Amino acid sequence: MAPYIYAEYEFDLLGHVPVALPTPTAPLTGRWFDDYFVIETIDPTTFAIGEPRYYQGNYSYLLLGAQRAVLFDAGSGLRDIVPVVRSLTRLNITVIASHLHFDHVGALGHLDRTAVVAEPALMARAAGSLLTLRRYEFLGFADRRENPTFRVDEWWPPDSTVDLGGRRLRVLATPGHTPTSISLYDEDRQQLFAGDFIYPGNLYAFLPGASRLAYQVTTRRLISILAPTTRIFAAHMEDPTVAVRAPILELADLLALQRVLTEIEQGSASSRGFYPRVFPVRGPVTFATGWAWNDR
Repeated sequence: MAPYIYAEYEFDLLGHVPVALPTPTAPLTGRWFDDYFVIETIDPTTFAIGEPRYYQGNYSYLLLGAQRAVLFDAGSGLRDIVPVVRSLTRLNITVIASHLHFDHVGALGHLDRTAVVAEPALMARAAGSLLTLRRYEFLGFADRRENPTFRVDEWWPPDSTVDLGGRRLRVLATPGHTPTSISLYDEDRQQLFAGDFIYPGNLYAFLPGASRLAYQVTTRRLISILAPTTRIFAAHMEDPTVAVRAPILELADLLALQRVLTEIEQGSASSRGFYPRVFPVRGPVTFATGWAWNDR
């Protein structure tokens, strides 16, 4: 019950209609597309698309193959991300969100194809090919947004492989932040696109659908799968007043998260705050969760 009460108070009663923040003057990695979006080239066929003027500092990732492209995370929706991705490729683009919160689904239904993770609960709700997001799944009341309905063209099963033509992406179920969260793993390039599972900031494991225990299981699994030199591309940047660049973490951050999760389970971790309880992890990464009796 506590996650729902918190969401209703913090997000609904105190929610707001977001506006673009002032243009940051901090050092920039990449280039401005317009006065809002930033494009950073990770490699010749991987692009990070940032929104440093959105209050959550979102990053989405455009991944190109020889035959098709994937946009992982669909932008916040404060501005239209479609012209940005269209400027980078003429390939057909499939867009898929790391999870279904309001700040990650802006372009779902607005590119060539839209994919969603093939979770039975989501598939059962689709009316034909149309999926409408639910209140606590979307949390759009935080930004005063209506629950969207969009067409689903592809259902991607967990642990399946998506072939872009010369580039293969493994779909990993990574519950914790939400029950239907996914990440994409490019094993050949040792790149993990992790969405909100981990990023350089406060990890939310206390909102509706979040689970500390799921975080623990997923963290262990990722550590067992990823190559030691994997770079982890996250969905939210660090402080844009310090630097504007794609948020990139490493395996050491997952190992630190695993340690903290184990300490929380054992009751030996130190935290601050009442609800949520916030635990330091590594550098800017912290972990926010509920009380022991409701953060399962």
